[in-house]
Amino acid sequence: MELRNDTSYEIDPGFVEKTIEFVLEREGRKGEVSVAFVGVDEMGRLNEEYRKGKGPTDVLTFPYGDKELLGEIIVCPEVVEMNAKEFGNSFEREMLLTLVHSALHLCGYDHEFSQENAREMFQKQEKYFKELLETFNL
Repeated sequence: MELRNDTSYEIDPGFVEKTIEFVLEREGRKGEVSVAFVGVDEMGRLNEEYRKGKGPTDVLTFPYGDKELLGEIIVCPEVVEMNAKEFGNSFEREMLLTLVHSALHLCGYDHEFSQENAREMFQKQEKYFKELLETFNL
């Protein structure tokens, strides 16, 4: 796993790796994953360029499905922190949820185009999130 942090947030590489590997293992997926943590300006630019969204988002996931490179995950910790405050979570819990969500996207799940796929994705997201909360004692 390749990790890059271009922000002032302290991100525990072990936490990121364990979370993503946990989901991939349970979904029977293997492959290299690239994870980058970026600031709000960069995330806003990427969101606009690739998703035609306005402003920054918490995470963008680019699944490649390649055997060598499964995909890329780009996270904006500042937006994750804002979401944590909005939803009454700690930063760590919100980051965990964000990483589980993006790892499921790498496994082929999508919540925008199929209600059935979305339902399955969110059920797995909740299950893996709860299991990982115990693992990390959050």
